This record gives sequence, structure tokens and C-alpha cells, in this order.
Amino acid sequence: MARDNPGWGYRRIHGELAGLGCKIAPSTVWQTLKDAGIDPAPERSAQTWRAFLEAQAKTILAADFFHVDTVLLRRLYVLFFIEHGSRRVHLAGITVHPTGEWVTQQARNHRRIRNSHHLTSVSIIWTGCS
Repeated sequence: MARDNPGWGYRRIHGELAGLGCKIAPSTVWQTLKDAGIDPAPERSAQTWRAFLEAQAKTILAADFFHVDTVLLRRLYVLFFIEHGSRRVHLAGITVHPTGEWVTQQARNHRRIRNSHHLTSVSIIWTGCS
């Protein structure tokens, strides 16, 4: 397992073995790896945060608000989505009173539009919403 998954340490390997029904102590896994000349707690090929984001960028979608004050002194809230992979910005909606239900519906609408265009699935990361 350690050779096939170089980023896994002895704790992860122990967990995988336990999931398969193998009753073995974590210290036994640690000693077995050490005896085989494999670092039990690897820094072997730890993926950097940047590399992780680059690999996942196609599926990350962020959402955020900004507000616009009009000439008539009204404040409008704008919800938008950003696709990290393509760097496209999608205007989701504008409202005077954003509620949780409204935001949820806008996200559903956006997802339905994406699915109808056969675009890749995304993970939505909400930022700035309180």
C-alpha cells in the first residue's frame, strides 16, 4: 500500500487495513514500513496546496456577494459565481433583500443551467456570506 500510495503514512495505512477487517496495531504497521525501508510518516511526495488547487481548479466554483448603491440611494446585492478552472464569472442574481432561501434558489438555478449545458460538476465554496 505504501508503495502504491506514496503520500500515505502508517496511520492512513492502518486505517485502510482496519476498514478491510485486518486487526493490527498501528505500531505494527509503523515497524513493518520501517523494516521495509519505507518512511512510516512520509514527507515523500507531499502535494503542495498550489498543486492541489491546480489539479482541482476545473471543479471549484466560488460564490460571493457585492453591493451597489444606486443614485436613488438604494442598495442592491449582487450574487455571482466564479469558475476557477475557466475564470468565468456568472451573474446569479440581484436583489434588495438577500435571504438564505434566495441564495439557495440561485445556486440551484445555476446548477441546473450548468447541467443543461453538460458542463463538469463543481464543488461550491461559499465565501463572504454571513
